[in-house]
Amino acid sequence: MIENPAVMVLCEPGEINNNCSGRVETISFELDILGETVRFSISVAQKQARLSDITPLARTLSTKLALVVLDRLRRNGEFVPCRKGCSACCNYLVPLSVPEAFRLREEVLALPAEQGKAVLQSCLDTAKRILDKKPKEFDINELAGTESQIQISQLGKWYAGLNLACPFLSDSLCTSYEHRPIACREHIVTGSALLCEAEWTDESQIVQMPVSVLQCLGQLTAELEQSNIEAVMLPLALPWAQENLERGERTWPAVTMVERFVEILRALSIEQAKPTTTKGSF
Repeated sequence: MIENPAVMVLCEPGEINNNCSGRVETISFELDILGETVRFSISVAQKQARLSDITPLARTLSTKLALVVLDRLRRNGEFVPCRKGCSACCNYLVPLSVPEAFRLREEVLALPAEQGKAVLQSCLDTAKRILDKKPKEFDINELAGTESQIQISQLGKWYAGLNLACPFLSDSLCTSYEHRPIACREHIVTGSALLCEAEWTDESQIVQMPVSVLQCLGQLTAELEQSNIEAVMLPLALPWAQENLERGERTWPAVTMVERFVEILRALSIEQAKPTTTKGSF
């Protein structure tokens, strides 16, 4: 079990949450998602928090936003092929934000010894295959932010060509589904699942999220650490987190962290809501 569990807990507006010990502040906000007002309340303990502590909140929020998107798609008659047991997209490049990478390490360490050892070995085996075939022109340990979208696209195509299954995949099922990356939660496609099995998904079938929680976490981390936006490949996340333990132990006031997280989320949602002609958007 992870000590000092989630400092920030997402709850229904008006709900009293008792999961945070000590003094608690409630931060309420709303987002305009596809023309629908979605309201949230967050309980935040008035104490210090690490980057990893915001990950459970971000995961829950991204799932709630994805459900809003899925509901709209289905009401519009769109077919979403994603189902339990469909692992067609589980050999794609999955980027983790820095908070997610640190949280993943904590969760793996909290697993029973044998299970944790198996997960670690699977990640190390996959990481070795990645590094053995690393393109010289790519820095695959850290991916740059929005200024390098072309490079990220090229890297994604290269990674898909390796046909590497996610180290958390077993018998076409995610063994870490409740803790799956935000990138996985935000990946929604329409049409046929056969498109996902191609070397690279037809991007016209990828649904553009009204706001990316993954992008929000990247920007938040960069601001807190006064650094560049980073992302870490899922199979490389455990050794990366181990090499950056000092960063993972830094703390900030939890309330300040969440308030800024919400501000960035609002700004991104407004920016994303601007008219677009991209196919696959609503």
